[in-house]
Amino acid sequence: MITNERQYRITRKKARKFAQVIKEFDIKPGNRRDVHPRLVLAERNAMESQLADLQEELEEYERLKSSEFPVIWADTFEQLADGLIKARIAGGLTQCALAQRLKLKEQQIQRYEAEGYASASFQRLCEVARALQVRIENEILLPVVPDSFERLLVKLSQVGISREFVTERLLPSSDTTIDNEEVQDQFDDQRLTEKLVIALGYVFSWDRNEVLNAQALSVHSATAEAMRLKVPLRCDVEVAGLFATYANYLAKVAIRGMDSCPTEAIPADPYDLRKRILACGSEKNDFRTILHAVWDLGVIVLPLRGKGTFHSACLRFEGRNAIVLKQTAKHEARWIFNLLQTLFHASQQPEECVFELVEEEAMSNEEIAANQFAGDVMLDGKAENLADECVAQADNKVERLESAVRRTAEKWELRVGSLANYLAFRLSKQGLNWWEEAASLQYEAQDPWAIARDVFFERNPRRIEDETDRFLLERALE
Repeated sequence: MITNERQYRITRKKARKFAQVIKEFDIKPGNRRDVHPRLVLAERNAMESQLADLQEELEEYERLKSSEFPVIWADTFEQLADGLIKARIAGGLTQCALAQRLKLKEQQIQRYEAEGYASASFQRLCEVARALQVRIENEILLPVVPDSFERLLVKLSQVGISREFVTERLLPSSDTTIDNEEVQDQFDDQRLTEKLVIALGYVFSWDRNEVLNAQALSVHSATAEAMRLKVPLRCDVEVAGLFATYANYLAKVAIRGMDSCPTEAIPADPYDLRKRILACGSEKNDFRTILHAVWDLGVIVLPLRGKGTFHSACLRFEGRNAIVLKQTAKHEARWIFNLLQTLFHASQQPEECVFELVEEEAMSNEEIAANQFAGDVMLDGKAENLADECVAQADNKVERLESAVRRTAEKWELRVGSLANYLAFRLSKQGLNWWEEAASLQYEAQDPWAIARDVFFERNPRRIEDETDRFLLERALE
């Protein structure tokens, strides 16, 4: 971790040197003809990995200095030291300035930060926090002995699993009536507890001892590492990871039920995908038709309910792609746009995807390409031209854009919601948030979640041998 300007300059110099070495390495491959190609590739990959690590450190330091971080997360007590260092950088303080506030020597702050505040007393840590003018908020998870169903729910709430999630996702609907009030009958208490322990083991890979002892639970990150998520801005990262684990499990269950169905390469070209959609027999690009076109590629589309956490995810398992959609909006055009964005991500070397949070307003190069892909599929390859036309009709005035979008969509016989979504994306690249106005141009017809659920039942044979797997998947789609 870079903690000061001197380290930043040194790291930047190292990164430039690595980049130059890699460039020269590629230009002069003839000098290494006596080395096996695999060893050459391994050497190059090692240099690229070191360069990526340096660039990540540089980018983190630059983001901290830009004051874009309203909150710095420290999930464990051990991470508090890094959190204080990041808070100092984000607050625009040098090590010298912090030392002056604490009436210490600059070298003392350098030592503290170099050793992760290991030698600092609790009183000193409090003084540092006050000097940085930060507020530290966190929860202390107390041991909970889950000796009843209600106590088990308390323990699960510590990691973000709510009673509602348990009763609506993990237990049969016939049992949720029993759980409307505190369970009184000991037999029902034991029965519900046993069912819940089994479900938690399937979904979160917790063994019986982990669930029923007093120690606080933690989500096994490995169960969600194969997913790439798109999340709302400023989402709760822990809750997103928890729901991602659940979605990952369900997607894998669905994939195993499709093991004998053929798959095809996902078109990365919007024109190719549009041709496939039109070949399904619809000129209007409605949600149901697009879903069937995606399923024809062998891609599973799994719709889930629930507020917050994430909007979409993609993963690959056993050579097959799956897309999870979880929009709260009931606008068909929004669901279509999100499906196509995620399909593009699934086409981009999904075997290399890791569990990655992608904020809704974050604009990486791949995210920009995904938005353009979705726009061109929906708008017949004219997304950029149509967006320019809307802006021109509005005379570059944001307040006139809504009427301009309506007129342009009517002129070209397009869905106004699709054009509005793409324009909102275009404006977000310029730092303008137009998503609320775009939402006002959507229409609500049949619930898009219900459409996606119905298509899932039509297309997924659900050849699932395990009874618990089958129950949990069907429960999620009720």
